[in-house]
Amino acid sequence: MPPLSSGGTGRFEGVVAEGAPRGGLHELEQTTSYWVVDRQLGLVVASFEGLMEASLSRETGLWTDYTFSDVCEVSVAPDDSSVHVKYYDGREEFVPLP
Repeated sequence: MPPLSSGGTGRFEGVVAEGAPRGGLHELEQTTSYWVVDRQLGLVVASFEGLMEASLSRETGLWTDYTFSDVCEVSVAPDDSSVHVKYYDGREEFVPLP
């Protein structure tokens, strides 16, 4: 499962959920959702997604040509002030939390 770390026992908690694989006979897609939950309110306050795609090799019968896009890692700052978001293309951003 992709990493998501929370700021310990603070107000916010990180949750990761991998979606069910889907696609056609020769294609595979899987979405990974990253949620930041406010423990006090029990509500999702931020959400992000990553996507994996692959194709079935006609020569080997194995999944090949994997591509990953969008978000690959999310972590809640230790002081619960923001979320550090990393993308597969190398970008990073800090998203403030309420």
